[in-house]
Amino acid sequence: MAFTDVNWLAVLVGTVINMFVGFLWYGPLFGQMWMRMIGKRADEIQSDSRMYVVTGVAALVSSYVLAVLIGASGVVTLFGGMMIGIFVWVGIGATGTLVYTTFEGPPRNVWMLHALYQLVVFAINGAIFAVWA
Repeated sequence: MAFTDVNWLAVLVGTVINMFVGFLWYGPLFGQMWMRMIGKRADEIQSDSRMYVVTGVAALVSSYVLAVLIGASGVVTLFGGMMIGIFVWVGIGATGTLVYTTFEGPPRNVWMLHALYQLVVFAINGAIFAVWA
């Protein structure tokens, strides 16, 4: 599989899913807990459109890379795609952010909240990319 042989519609859907899960995760689902964990109140959280552009581009890149990896693996089942998504999360997402947290980052509970968000996104997108080739 070439780097250009991806289903771009699936990658865009994966990007939207990533952003939507993030909205739910850090909003209605775990937003209050997250703010307590980082020691902030809602009025102290600053955001602007540039932050959403950066996170959108990051979501697009991670969706693209996962789609390429799944395409190259030849996996075409829902479960197989989920497993590759989880495998990528364990090997790259969780471990990379754990190193940051260990040396200079936030407390482990904040890392766990972020890492579990990534796990959910990688598993969902892995499943989608495998069956939507």
